[in-house]
Amino acid sequence: MRPSCTCTGRVVIDSWAMFSVTVRALIPEGKPILVDLSKVSRVDSVGIGTFVSVWASARKSGCELKFINLNEQIHDLFEITHLHGLFASDATGA
Repeated sequence: MRPSCTCTGRVVIDSWAMFSVTVRALIPEGKPILVDLSKVSRVDSVGIGTFVSVWASARKSGCELKFINLNEQIHDLFEITHLHGLFASDATGA
């Protein structure tokens, strides 16, 4: 399955809104959403909060959302915050 959205750069306090708006726009379609994070260089606490918020919105709407192609930093961040099992597909893709 191809990614629905490919993110680049950073998902941090300065850029979280763009990520949120982009992914939330896909939710009404009702199709599974795969967010490719292979080109994301950094995620801060605001980015993690945004991931959780967008995931919760998708779930509430009956839409599956998974994050794929996690780099090592994001994979570790998902593990440390115990979010990996919640919304990560795997480190290499779906």
